[in-house]
Amino acid sequence: MKKYLLVCLFFLSIVSFAFAQTNGIKANTKPNGPATSWDKMEHSFGDIPKDVPVTVTFTVKNNGNAPLIISDVRPSCGCTTPSYTKDPIMPGKTGVVKAQYNAASGGPFNKTINVITNGVKPNEVLTIKGTVIENNGQ
Repeated sequence: MKKYLLVCLFFLSIVSFAFAQTNGIKANTKPNGPATSWDKMEHSFGDIPKDVPVTVTFTVKNNGNAPLIISDVRPSCGCTTPSYTKDPIMPGKTGVVKAQYNAASGGPFNKTINVITNGVKPNEVLTIKGTVIENNGQ
C-alpha cells in the first residue's frame, strides 16, 4: 500500500510540474499581426420605448503589431444599422463599431453584429439586447 501511495504521489507531482511549465512566449510580446481587444462584447439597453431608435458604441483596441482593418460589419437583422471605423487602426490605437437598433416592435430582443477583420480572430460577434416597451398611448 505504501508503494502504491508513493507511486501515485510521484506521478501527481510529475503531472503538476508539466502543467506548470510555460510555452516559452513572453507575457509582454504582442500577437503577430493585428489583434482585437473590445471594451465590451455585449450591451443591454434594458427597457426602451417603442419607435425610438437607440445606439451603442463598442470600442476596439488593436493590441497587435500590424494595422487592424474592419472589412465588414453584418447585423443579424435589418432592424440594426451598423457603422464602423473604415480607416486602418494602427497598433495601440482604437476604433469603433456603432449599432443603432430601431425598436419597431414590442417585447424582448437579442441581436448580434458580426465584425469581420484581418485580425488574429477574423470574425467576432457583438450582442445587443433589451426589451421594447409599448407606450399604449400614454
